Amino acid sequence: MLNEENRKIGRRNFLKAVAAVPAAGAFAWSAFKVDRPLAAGIIGTGGEGRVLIEQTNTQLMRYVAVCDIFEPNRKKGVASCQKVQPDVAPPAEYDDYRKLLERDDIEAVLIATPLWLHAPMTIDALKAGKHVLCEKTMAYSVQACDEMAAAQKASGKILQIGHQRRYNELYRNAVQMIRSGVIGDVHHIRALWHRNGDWRRAVPQSSFDPTPHGYADLEHLVNWRLYAKHSQGLMTELGSHQVDVANWISGAEPTAVMASGGIQRYKDGRELNDHVYNIFEYPNGLTVTYSSIQSNALDNYYEQVMGTRGTVVLAGEGEAFLFMEGKDAAASKATEVAVSTTAAGGPVMEASASRAADAGSGAAVGSASAGYSSLIPYRNELEGFVYSVRTGEPPLCSAAEGRRAARAVLAANQAMERHQRVAIDTPPQA
Repeated sequence: MLNEENRKIGRRNFLKAVAAVPAAGAFAWSAFKVDRPLAAGIIGTGGEGRVLIEQTNTQLMRYVAVCDIFEPNRKKGVASCQKVQPDVAPPAEYDDYRKLLERDDIEAVLIATPLWLHAPMTIDALKAGKHVLCEKTMAYSVQACDEMAAAQKASGKILQIGHQRRYNELYRNAVQMIRSGVIGDVHHIRALWHRNGDWRRAVPQSSFDPTPHGYADLEHLVNWRLYAKHSQGLMTELGSHQVDVANWISGAEPTAVMASGGIQRYKDGRELNDHVYNIFEYPNGLTVTYSSIQSNALDNYYEQVMGTRGTVVLAGEGEAFLFMEGKDAAASKATEVAVSTTAAGGPVMEASASRAADAGSGAAVGSASAGYSSLIPYRNELEGFVYSVRTGEPPLCSAAEGRRAARAVLAANQAMERHQRVAIDTPPQA
């Protein structure tokens, strides 16, 4: 645990190091303008979908249609659209995404549905000639990832995967710093996401029948993250973000994984683990450990990158610290980094790590303080998506990058299920 004095030192060290290495530079679209906003539809207007809506720069993209099978979510999605684009007519509403895809005026589609639907919806959208931003994790299986990538290649459209840390300025600067050798050779990355809660959402009183849509009942629709048909659990809902960071930092992907886990606290009918522990083996002597638990929230969530000369800590998506080793530690003095997060470290207790209610203000979840908000990267990734659509430039998180993260976390789930080390074959290069 870091006390406040150490946090101040770590922030100052980070800023000094950022100033001393080649700049990561502004995002390519920072001054990007369009003749007309991209006409988009969004499929899935639950909490994550509404965060995307409310972080949209409507000078670049506007929503003409929303789709969700559950009317309360759909109405909330419409309200979010009206909040950010009050000067245009409310978007059309659909409960069948295929009807939305039939519209010729829709150029792009955002998909923020449960994991099991990512691949079929993305593939249908690409075949319909739409560009796609699909939320993480890319797909329920590696085969489905491959099918999505093949559909993207055949369509010639943009397919972007929603690992928003790729669009976080703190992470971009940290990766640049690490790759510049500031902390030496990296042999260990420790990442975690710890919470104290059951991950359940209240099931509303409703006569809606979700069985025609593949859900056993309303419980399975609302709490889909707890059931194997619809989700792959903690590793895909949380862990994929942080494994993607390890892949990004190392420029590689794991070759094997050992893991354990289980339903260790909540014996409530859920099918997916509430505690997971993983050891990923990477090339060049790098080991990445990852845990996600639901019985203690003290550490919240962070990535700690340990090198032979120093350590970078990225905490709660809103703070960055640098601590040097040995003789380098004595020279660590600089101005404080002007970023902050909540007292608890940022948003917690949500599967998406974000809440639609906070999206409009741009403030860090649960925080009234000014600072780097964990919502900013959502806005960045949406602007980057429009830039890719309009220019043809590949997104920062392509299908290839999304597949690498998915492959790793799905292998970790296999290792937990089999109680053995699982080798991860080298995938085809995109």
